[in-house]
Order: sequence, then structure tokens, then C-alpha cells
Amino acid sequence: MNNMSPEVALHRISPELRPLLCSVVRNGRVGLDSTNCLRVTDLKTGCTSLTPGPCCDRFKLHIPYAGETLKWDIIFNARYPELPPDFIFGEDAEFLPEPSELPHLVHWDAGNPECLLQLVKELIQQYHHYQCLRLRESSRLLFEYDSLLEDPNYGRNMEIYAGCKNSWTGEFSARFLLKLPVDFSNIPIYLLKDTALDPGEDVALLSVSFEDAEATQVFPKLYLSPSIEHALGGSSALHIPAFPSGGCLIDYVPQVCQLLTNKVQYVIQGYHKRREYIAAFLSHFGTGVVEYDAEGFTKLTLLLMWKDFCFLVHGRTSRASSLSSRREPLPMGSSSTDWLDDMPGDSPVGVCVHVRV
Repeated sequence: MNNMSPEVALHRISPELRPLLCSVVRNGRVGLDSTNCLRVTDLKTGCTSLTPGPCCDRFKLHIPYAGETLKWDIIFNARYPELPPDFIFGEDAEFLPEPSELPHLVHWDAGNPECLLQLVKELIQQYHHYQCLRLRESSRLLFEYDSLLEDPNYGRNMEIYAGCKNSWTGEFSARFLLKLPVDFSNIPIYLLKDTALDPGEDVALLSVSFEDAEATQVFPKLYLSPSIEHALGGSSALHIPAFPSGGCLIDYVPQVCQLLTNKVQYVIQGYHKRREYIAAFLSHFGTGVVEYDAEGFTKLTLLLMWKDFCFLVHGRTSRASSLSSRREPLPMGSSSTDWLDDMPGDSPVGVCVHVRV
């Protein structure tokens, strides 16, 4: 089953193993990509057909890592649930973790619901080290890695998937995934709210794929957590520059960080300017304000009177815009259309008021 929900997986697993799996499928956020949880598929059992169910004790664990999905088989023994599991690491047959560096395996505690999840995290740390060693096949890619490693802003928040062969050319290739050190804490809360999105962690990830060992084909891509992408105006609101020919990651990554930081500051400043703009109308018109957007400060409605003519002024500002000092036309709608009776039927009526914003 490829689309198994966490609850279905828990229902099928052996009761003695269920607490271990529960922690994995419900709290399993590992690595840099916190928007993707660990997933479980292909539940099977090693028990005989006479064993009453549920008795599944082995499954495939899907782990997001460096833009790839690792698929590891985890094998328990339902008859001896106190024993630690065996692991099969899919296509990475050369990955041989050092048991002494896996404390949750050496001191396996089946009574601790977090034990399996912690063991998986320890294995991922060793897998990262294994991938870094594979970069030795390319001096250029090893240089890129060493340069980033020396910078504390990037070296501690980096995943690498190396040694894969390009399916078209057969060249050694690698992918770097970096968590960008951009501060999102000052983005107004209302911009981050969307009931359709998983809040997760506010994070920006930069994926850079090297399609050959000499870095002649490099493809960067920026990934934003759903709430941040929503706050910045959608996926089309930010375009990162192409990786320069002959360039290096240690020069390119800070440029992307600065671009994203500028965009965040633009959004924050726009919010505060809109709030000042609405506050000025509230102060000047007082009870003439019919309604306004008290959260995002993007719209305002005024009820005004000129002689015997009452009319509404509807003002809107784009959430992504930056207010300036130029004059902007605001459309007006009348609360009565009687004054239009004397106008010719086909006459266009354009009514606007210019307000300094």
C-alpha cells in the first residue's frame, strides 16, 4: 500500500510494536525538510498464517533527505518484540553504519516509544557522513563542500546526496540541500495564517544540483515552507538568479540569502506602512469610517457627504505593494443612483477621488 495513512499503519502493526511506530508516523520530522514527515508503507509480517492479527512487524520507511526519498526496510520480530530491529538500506548497499555510534541501538529499550525514532535520526547522521565521503570522487565538489563546511551559517545545516550517476551522461553528480539562515520571525502573523497549510517550521531550503563532476551544469532551486511561500506572495513572487558559470556555492548561497532577506523586509515594511496609512484615515475621518481591514490593513470604506450627495469611498492596497507619496485614484460607489437618472443611457461615468497615499 503506497498511500497508507498513519492510523491505518498503526492499526495493522503488532500491538507490542505499535508505540514505537506511533512516535515515528506522528512525530517523525527529521533532517532539514521539516515540512515532510516520515512515511510507512509495505507493512508485512514474518509470522505464520495461523498467528492472529494484527501482527505486521516489518515495513518500509520513507525518509526525506537532500531532496531524495530514502527507502529503508525495518524488520522486527513480533514474537520477540523486545529485540531491536534489522535494517536494509535499499540501494545504498555500501552504507555500513558503525553500531558503536548508535547509542539507541546499543542500549535498545523497547519500552521507550521514542527509541526507534531516535535510532533513525542517529542512522541519518551516519548516512550524511557516508554521503560526504563519496564526494572524494570529485575534487571540485569536495571543494564546494569544504568551503561551506568552514562557514558556521551553512556547515551545520546541510545535507548532501552524492555519487549518483546522471541517467543521461553517466557522470558523477551530487545535490546540496542547505537551510538558509534567514530570519522570518518578524513577518506579521496574519500573513502566515492559512488553514489549508501545515504550519510546520518556517524554513527556506536551497537545493543545488551538480549534474557533472566539473560543475558545468548546475541547477539551483529554492523551496519555502508553505506558510512562508504564502506570506511572500506565492511561488511566483521570488525568482533566484541562475548559478553563474565558474561560480562557487560559497559565493552564490549568500546572494540568495540576501535576496530572500530583502523580500522578507519588503513584506514587513509594506505591512507597517499600510497600518500607518489606515491609521491616518481613522484619525482624520473618525466616524466616517464604515469598515476597514484591522488585520492586514488592505482595505477601507468611508461614508462621506458632499452637499446632499452621500457616497462610499472604497480604498484598497495590495498586500505586496509598497506605498509611496504619489497620488492614487480611489474608486467611489454611490449609496444612491437617483442622480444618474439625468445621464444619457450610454454615458460612461468615471468618478474618482485623488488621495495622497
